[in-house]
Amino acid sequence: MSECDFCGLPGARWLYVPQDRAHVALMSDEGVVTPLLNDGRWRACDLCAQLVDTNGMAGLVARSLSTLRMLGAPVPDGGPDLEHMAMVVMANFATVLVGRPTKEPLQRRAT
Repeated sequence: MSECDFCGLPGARWLYVPQDRAHVALMSDEGVVTPLLNDGRWRACDLCAQLVDTNGMAGLVARSLSTLRMLGAPVPDGGPDLEHMAMVVMANFATVLVGRPTKEPLQRRAT
């Protein structure tokens, strides 16, 4: 079963492909640029797809961070570290939301 690229949980049923593909990178205080790589295609579960369809960035970020924490990732409880992590997640998700994505059912592979 495919995982959702937004929340990380199993059960992805939709595929988003941005028509206008944005590229996002982060720059450190030292000026080192690190691209956030993705192939431009994002799988989504039903709950995340609803947030994508309604341009619900805040909900996508909150869902992502809460499920990452639930799955054992070291998500800060608050403060600047959590704000930084949320900005990174938001920048990556923006590559889909601002790209006028098409939505199609995720094809299941025959086993």
